[in-house]
Parts: sequence; structure tokens; C-alpha cells
Amino acid sequence: MRRLIALLLLLGIPRLHAEPLRVTTWNLNFSPVAPTSPADDRRLTNIASVVASLNADVILLQEVPDRQTCERLAALLKPSRYQVATCSVFTDSAGNNLPQVAILTRKPVAAAWTEPWKPEGLIASPGGLAFAAIRHGAGLIVIYSVQLKSNVTGGNFERDTQLNILRRELCAAHLVQHALAIEAKLTNQAAAIVIAGSLNTNPDQPQFVSENTLRLLEESGFKNAFVGVPLNNRITRRGNGKYPDATSDYVFARSANFLGNPKIFASELSGHLPVTCDLVVKFAVPVPDAPPGKSVHWQLFALVLAALLLLSIGWWFASRKKFFSPAQANEFGIEGLLSFPGDAKDLLADGEFSEENGTNAPTLPVHAPANGPAQGQFQSLEKRALAAEQRAAHATEIVRKGLIPHFARLMKDKLFYGVASQRAQLLKMQQAGAAQVAELEQRLMRIQSQLQSRLTAYERRIAELEQEVSAREQANRELLAARVQMVKQTLEAAKSRESVES
Repeated sequence: MRRLIALLLLLGIPRLHAEPLRVTTWNLNFSPVAPTSPADDRRLTNIASVVASLNADVILLQEVPDRQTCERLAALLKPSRYQVATCSVFTDSAGNNLPQVAILTRKPVAAAWTEPWKPEGLIASPGGLAFAAIRHGAGLIVIYSVQLKSNVTGGNFERDTQLNILRRELCAAHLVQHALAIEAKLTNQAAAIVIAGSLNTNPDQPQFVSENTLRLLEESGFKNAFVGVPLNNRITRRGNGKYPDATSDYVFARSANFLGNPKIFASELSGHLPVTCDLVVKFAVPVPDAPPGKSVHWQLFALVLAALLLLSIGWWFASRKKFFSPAQANEFGIEGLLSFPGDAKDLLADGEFSEENGTNAPTLPVHAPANGPAQGQFQSLEKRALAAEQRAAHATEIVRKGLIPHFARLMKDKLFYGVASQRAQLLKMQQAGAAQVAELEQRLMRIQSQLQSRLTAYERRIAELEQEVSAREQANRELLAARVQMVKQTLEAAKSRESVES
């Protein structure tokens, strides 16, 4: 019976399959020209040995020269069967090759292509995105390999930094729109989305405090694999004196969960370090479509059905023909309730209405005879029928009293668990909101301190300029006085010569 109840409670609950997926992203720092020297070949071989040790299902590459280099890398990864899902061929406005992005995978590929970033007015970002939809488990995984604008600046540091930030934010907005559009087209299939690559921004540095690149992805439902990880454990690009150690390479996922923190492999083969993440993608087994909120109704229906089934079984046991025996009545505590006349006892002894001979009890007439042996027989049958009805009612009452509180407690526990779950979700949302407010306050404090430092620097510079202006004015006054003195001396000399000549 317990197994039957458990089976009924499980009706309408979809099953979930959790399958791990390992993703590695690595900026290889190759030049746009394909490697041809033996040193480049050795470097590619060493890169292949590192990638093979990571045992990733999907490899996202940035700053690779061309597809041929990716094909050579896939060949070096044998016996693992990797294929180049896609590799970009982006160029700049002058037609020169740019560093490319690519996707390698050992999963079946459903679709793959590359797209350049969309320009916004006069602002055009170099490069673009690489897209691949791979089959994994019961659904699809949408993969993006991206490289956003670097932090290279020219003569005007402030202007170039802000322009680079704007380009990255525009590319992030384009990426989110593209991912949402792909997700909308895959409404009939289970899918998850992974975005990884060199985003080239680090909120820990003051100049990137107000940048919205990472925030745009997080607000669109993408989880950052580095959330909660301290800076020392998420350095993906080592400092070189000009730039400090920073987190430049990221992995974001939507409709998937990360298994632990990302693993960063230490390597001297590139300025960037490879980042590897294990994800669990949950695909629900397809079930018939039902309106929202019907799952609770199905569970209630299952509980009611189980209660009715148990009541029916109890009534069947209580109403079996054995309740016609006086001994069965004594077991239920109603001994002495019936009195059997002698002829009725003889009838029972003869087995005329006993259960063993398989004969059913005769139908009682509406009006029994007034006298004679038949009257005693009918009276005994009426009493036995009354006793049987009482025993059946007693058994039904026992079953009802035992089951109704049980199911009431089940319903109460279910309601309590639902309320507790909602309360936990509300508390989690409140904590997340408080954390976001605290983070916003910290960012505002950083911006305020940065502005204050800039204001102090401007005031210091203004004071220096004022000093320089006053010093130049003093020098000009001294020069004018010297020139006046020289003119006077010249005039006096001329007068003295004239007086001598005269």
C-alpha cells in the first residue's frame, strides 16, 4: 500500500537528467599571421599537450591566426576526436587580418557560424563572435567564443579608455540580443547558453568601476563563474609592469550550474591563462503540456484517489461474508448483541445458510409471517443482517478515522513545505538585493574617491599653472624694466656724444 501511495504521489512530476559538460577558454595570443617557424610549431605542440590534459568537451579559443592553425591543433589532440566547429575570418577597415576566435568540440555540431560586431553610429568594434550549437544529452548547448576590445590606448589615455569601455558595452549588448534571439528560436528544445572568452575588463581596477559589460550579462540571466572568487584565485592575465594582474577571461552560463570554482592552469605559452569550468545542464524529459499551476491539482487528485482506494479496500474486507458468523461479531466487541433461537441455531448447524456450501442468504420478504418456525428464522436473519451492517459501519469508521488524519497531515506538511520554500526564496532574493545595494554603494564610493582624486589633481595642476603664470609675469616685468633701462642708457649715451661733437 505504501508503494501505491508513493507511485500516486509521483504522478505528473517530470524527471531531470543532469549531465556534466567541461568547457575551456584560452586566449592563445597568436599574431594575425599564421605561424610558420619551428618555434611556432613547438609552441602549438605544447599548447596541444596542455589542452589535452584539461580534457574539455568544448574548447573556445581567442587570438588564433586562422582555421588551418585550429585544424592542426585538433589533429595534435588525437586520439581525442575534436572538430573545428567554426573559426572567424575577420578583417579591419583596411582589409588586414585580425586575431580570430574559434570553437573546437568533440560533441556533434548542429549549427555554427561567425558574425562581426554591429556598429553603433560611428563607433565600430573590431572582430566579432563565434557561434556553435552542439548536441549534448537530451538537448542543445549554445556556445559563444568572444573577444572584446582590448585596453590599448594612444596618446589620450582618458579618452581612449572610455572609448574602449563603450565598445565593450556595445558588444555585450549585441551578444545578449543574439543569445536571446537564438533562445527564442529554440523554444521547443531544451537548451543552455555558454559565453566565454576575453572580455578584457576587471571591476577590481579603478578605471573599470563604472563599466557595465559584465553587468549587462548578469542582468540578462547569465551566471558568472567567478562570482565570490577572490582576486588571487581568478587571475587570468599576468601583469607585465604596465598592467597589473587581472581577470580578463570569463565564463558565463544560462540555464546551467557550475560545479565548483573554475580551474586556471598556469602556463607560460600565452599572456592569458586557460580557464576550465565544469557545468551541469539539466534537461527535463518532455511531458504533455499543461496549464501553469496544474501540478498541485494532479498531486491533490492522486491523494484523493489513494484515499478512496484505501477506503474501498477497507470496506471490502469489512463486508466479506465472514461477518455472518457470531464468532466474528465477538471479535469486534459486540458479543451478546444477537440472540439466536433454537431453530435458527439448527439451521446454522445444518449449514443451510452457511458460507461453506456456497448458498447465498435468501431475500427477506417485506412482511414476515406472524407465527411459526419461519418467523424465528426471519428474525434471526434480520438480526444477523443488522449486526453485519454495524460491523461494516464500525470497520469503515475505523478506516476513516485512521486515514483522514493521515492525509490531512500530509496536506498540511505539503502546504508548510511550500510556504517554507517560498519564504526561503524571498529571503534569498532579499539577500541578493541587499548584496547588490552594498555593491552599488561600494562602486559609488570608488567612483567618488576616484572623482575626488581627479579633482585634487586638477586643483593641484591649476595651482601649478597659476604659479607658472605669476612667475612668467614677474619675468616679463623684469625684462621690460631691463629694456627700459637699456633704452635710457642708449639715449644718455647719444646725448653725451652729441654734446661732445658740438
